[in-house]
Amino acid sequence: MTDISAEPGLPTRSAFGEISLRGPQSLLSSFILHPSSFLRGRMKGGIAFPLRAGGCKGGLFVLLFTLLFLVGCAPRVALMQSVRTDMSASQYQKAYTTYSQKVGKTSRVDELLNLGLLAFEAGDYQKSFSVLSDAERLAEERLTKSLSREAVALALSDKMGAYQGTVFDKAMLHYYRGLGFLAQKNLESATVEGRAIAHYLEVNARESKRTYKDDGFLQWYSGSLYDAFGQYNDAWISYKRAREIYADYYGVREPSFLCPVTYAAVRKVGVAESEQELLQQCPAADSIPSGWGRVIVLCEAGLAPPIREENIMLPIYKNDPHDFRDENEREHFAHDVALRRGHDYHQDSDVELDYLLRVALPYYAGDYSGTQIAQVVVKDATDREIPAELAQNIGGILRQDLADRQPVIIVRAITRALIKYGATKAAEAAGDKKNETLGAIFGAVVNAAGALTEAADVRSWETLPDRIYAADFRLPPGPHNLRAVFQDDLGGVVFRHDFPPVEVKSGDVVFLRARCMR
Repeated sequence: MTDISAEPGLPTRSAFGEISLRGPQSLLSSFILHPSSFLRGRMKGGIAFPLRAGGCKGGLFVLLFTLLFLVGCAPRVALMQSVRTDMSASQYQKAYTTYSQKVGKTSRVDELLNLGLLAFEAGDYQKSFSVLSDAERLAEERLTKSLSREAVALALSDKMGAYQGTVFDKAMLHYYRGLGFLAQKNLESATVEGRAIAHYLEVNARESKRTYKDDGFLQWYSGSLYDAFGQYNDAWISYKRAREIYADYYGVREPSFLCPVTYAAVRKVGVAESEQELLQQCPAADSIPSGWGRVIVLCEAGLAPPIREENIMLPIYKNDPHDFRDENEREHFAHDVALRRGHDYHQDSDVELDYLLRVALPYYAGDYSGTQIAQVVVKDATDREIPAELAQNIGGILRQDLADRQPVIIVRAITRALIKYGATKAAEAAGDKKNETLGAIFGAVVNAAGALTEAADVRSWETLPDRIYAADFRLPPGPHNLRAVFQDDLGGVVFRHDFPPVEVKSGDVVFLRARCMR
């Protein structure tokens, strides 16, 4: 018994042997990767606009159009600001409607994740299931990287690459689908989602080289679904894994309720040795009255931090290599340049500055506070308080995941900047053969194009909460009136969620959820 409250053009290959995309991205990537051919109008198998004689005006027009296209992310930023404002005011239907109208037919994984969660918050569970399934399918498809998309991303910006979502995104996707099924009283399907979580995390823990390998909160959540469905052995395995993970889990301590529920699962499985071991660790677990039901209250607080963009300048010196035999040599040099970050360049040094590479990198702001909530309590009709403990630090997980990926991101960004730098020099040389001034103009245009297209990949699942608090306790059979009270660090009430009357039955598990966006 459960209860719960409320991409652009297809890639082709040209006869010239270079990758071509039918759209404005192809124009600029060709321009940057092969400036001399582009300027002479010799690109084959794709779109080429000679920037000389009669073709100058048309080529510049298309180039300007391309730049406008690539900087068209401003409306998306404004859209998310509007959505976050509506969510903070608990206007879920408005946020969902606004977002759906703008990106309803999207094929971007990040937008599908946001749309799926907004549909869930608005109570449109069928739409949420459909959209989150699309996000999962596309994320899996994009695990096989497209050479064309990767080439464009390397030439222009990481934002041009196919976004696959993070490992954490894919695990949380099943969490929300499970909640959606619980809201529809479909415990069996919710348990399937719990099993998907457990399987996905098992594979990730075995294969991942990053910090986020497994998830204490989601393992407990998966185990609770198993428990509710009567699969006690699987529940015990998930609970046991959760306890192992919480030993060192993004600053989150093991919730006090985890040991007792693990003990209860072991008793049902009948493993005497483990039962005695757990009883020593949490002796109060044996004092729970028989015949009571179990209530789980999930309290989601705040909004996950958005990824922002920072621009850094890295020096290229006169004595640095300016030609590379292959990609490996260029990448090795990019590693060396990355070490110059934060180093001051002085004019009186023994090296002469040749160029400053502009590199855009994603980051999480250190001053961002994802929520005002410091503690959550669950109260019954008698005002008895049951603490909801911090169980998931989503902001911490996201920050660590980006930190794990950052070294690769930096090297890619510097490699891309070196390609653009080479394109600038090639454009200058191509124009200089006929006119020195023309060469300078060509070089300036390519340089400007490279600078304008440099952008960090700031795509993410922005509608996630910042933290999740959980209460897991027992109540006698019968109706109960419960509410979740979200408080700030001084104990002041920030938000209160009153649940519909809850019917607790002996041996059953009831799931409740509340979200405070503040």
